[in-house]
Amino acid sequence: MPRAARVEGTLLCHVGLHRLAFEANEVASIAAPGDDWVSARRAFRESAGAQRVLVTLTGEAVGVDGLEIDAEALSVLPPSPVVAGASGGSLRGFVLTRGVLWPLVHLDGFERYLRGLGPEAA
Repeated sequence: MPRAARVEGTLLCHVGLHRLAFEANEVASIAAPGDDWVSARRAFRESAGAQRVLVTLTGEAVGVDGLEIDAEALSVLPPSPVVAGASGGSLRGFVLTRGVLWPLVHLDGFERYLRGLGPEAA
């Protein structure tokens, strides 16, 4: 099994009843919902919605319901290949913080994965 990587600085995001984490250095800005973004709720087959939109330097944008910043250095537990494949390869692994496992995803890859899922869930 590969050695766990580390991540320092994560955005812990709430998406409906679900949670996701993104490495803070992947996020260029945090904006209010505007024109061109995709809701992270799409991954959970829920209706679109967002309070904040995470934007990369290259313009990929994913909406989440809420977020918290965690500056701690965390170990990244690698996902199994089956689980990573189910997320279009965007799942980096899992981080344990605040007594809970958070899926850690690459923001740009996750945005492409969400767009590939088709229209928003009703």
